[in-house]
Amino acid sequence: MLRKMTLILMGLMLLVSRSSAERPSINLELDSNQLIIFSATDIKAIAPVLNAFRAQNPTVNLEYHEFNTQELDRAIRAKPLEDQPDVVISSAMDLQVRLVNDGYAQPVLGEAVAALPSWANWRNEVIGFTYEPIVFVYNKQAFKNKAVPLTHESLASTMRIEDGFFANRVGSYDARRSGIGYLVATQDEVTSSISGRLQESLGRARTKVYGQTASLLDDIASGKLIFGYNLLGSYSFARERRDNSIGVVIPQDYALVVSRAAFISKQAKHVSNAQRFVNFLISDEGQDVIAKKSELVALFPDIDSLVSQQDVQDQTINFHPIPLGPALMVYLDDSKRRRFIKAWESALLPIKGE
Repeated sequence: MLRKMTLILMGLMLLVSRSSAERPSINLELDSNQLIIFSATDIKAIAPVLNAFRAQNPTVNLEYHEFNTQELDRAIRAKPLEDQPDVVISSAMDLQVRLVNDGYAQPVLGEAVAALPSWANWRNEVIGFTYEPIVFVYNKQAFKNKAVPLTHESLASTMRIEDGFFANRVGSYDARRSGIGYLVATQDEVTSSISGRLQESLGRARTKVYGQTASLLDDIASGKLIFGYNLLGSYSFARERRDNSIGVVIPQDYALVVSRAAFISKQAKHVSNAQRFVNFLISDEGQDVIAKKSELVALFPDIDSLVSQQDVQDQTINFHPIPLGPALMVYLDDSKRRRFIKAWESALLPIKGE
């Protein structure tokens, strides 16, 4: 059953609807001058950006539908081209690239596109507009008298040595159900020579796997979990600012960086509005709103400020932005995905039925 509620957000009336497969939908008035966005971004995180765009374009009636990453990909593929939304946004960069490769997008026009770093732009058809490190999150009370692991290597070693401390108290994304979880798990394998050993350590700790970041952060904050592995930095930093019980670590040996990717549907009904919105995301004004008012991280962040939030002495971090491009589709091959998930399950979930 569809449930509806009315919210006031920054002076704008927003109609929010929820269903089992589709999360919040927002309509700002109803007429033909629309912009329809399908997104795997929490409405609370992106609302200031939507409001800023709406203030700049008061005649545009913006409709926002929220999904998780895999639901979004399935929803786009299930719709005929003539029923596609205008803009699609997701942190699952690999799924976005595959949609673009399969002909679901049209070029993004405008001068701002040329200024994007090469890793945040593929064919001018899918562009990144955020810079979101993949992080460790921990419960501060649990680690009150313990050193927090600051690298993947130290995490693997610490979990091996202190297996009783970590047992049943570590959480991460479920690579089978979470698009962002699968992306960062596969990129770990590409980036790090110890990914296999770390997965085994996570398996020995009987890591609990989740489909959504919010639930993971809730359980770390409550103490049900003491440590979260490979979480999206944007949501984690935002939660840390609101909640004293958790801490966030950007791993120092390497930090994967996800860029939330957007494209304009090839059959978008409101093309000019879609072009304006995507260009707003990467404009100076849009990036300023992302940096100062949203729960996302701007594409060109103040790295010193980002890193200085960590309560550690050594602030040297090796950032690895994940490039948008066809290489991301390698692990989306059906046979490759099956083999990866089988190995992931074998390492991370060795004890079934418990």
